Amino acid sequence: MSDNAQKRLLSVIVIVLFLALDKPLKRFVAEQVPERRGARDDVMEAVLQGMARTAAVILASAFVRQLARQRR
Repeated sequence: MSDNAQKRLLSVIVIVLFLALDKPLKRFVAEQVPERRGARDDVMEAVLQGMARTAAVILASAFVRQLARQRR
């Protein structure tokens, strides 16, 4: 599998994983954060979204590497 194909596949998988993680995350934030939001609530949401994106990249990267090894 070429490097370009791996990068494209990685990008697609990251997007799909993040979208899958984003819905429960938004539901959680909506339940935990009051109607009147403050700076602390915005920071909490940003940190949670950052963690979800990081997890999506790590999972996708591991999957693509494993797939590339199997194709050799």
